Amino acid sequence: MNGILEALDRYYPLSDSSKKLLANQLQPLSLAKGQTLMHEDEVSEHIYFIEKGALRTFFFDDKGNQTVVWFGFEGDICFSLTAYFNLDYNYTIRTVLYEDCQLYTMPMDHFLKLYETHLDWANWGRRFAETHLLYNYTEVDSYRPLNATERYLDFMERNPEIVKRVPQKDIASYLGVSPVTLSRIRGKKWP
Repeated sequence: MNGILEALDRYYPLSDSSKKLLANQLQPLSLAKGQTLMHEDEVSEHIYFIEKGALRTFFFDDKGNQTVVWFGFEGDICFSLTAYFNLDYNYTIRTVLYEDCQLYTMPMDHFLKLYETHLDWANWGRRFAETHLLYNYTEVDSYRPLNATERYLDFMERNPEIVKRVPQKDIASYLGVSPVTLSRIRGKKWP
């Protein structure tokens, strides 16, 4: 659990007493590779902290093609946007494990209650949302003018270890290219 508590500080430095408020409520959860953590058309009422392992979140388009929208690794937090933001709309996504995972979980409403009752956690939540909003905006804005090769090179520069843990077809899906195109890009000689 120490890895998770340390990872929280990348968003906002929480006091030890604030971290303890979370740690006291977390329950360990071990899941095997290939298991589904969150199903489409279901609102997960829990938040998950990844201690060890890797997973992906994706949806299926009208033609049944899988589109990967997020990769999660150690220190990341996985949750339903619908539950987190209390939305009427349910995102039709699925989250599946690439590897055996050691997670910690708690009910979403208990987690959000920390925001309401502790200033430290309210500040953490604001910074968490700002960080991810800025990351997503930056990624979309920077990828827009790039061709497939440039997107791949940029992605690999920011995520060099990902190829060891994620299938190429899922990286291709995330980048919006076909697996064949990604294979051609990877086959080129780079300076």
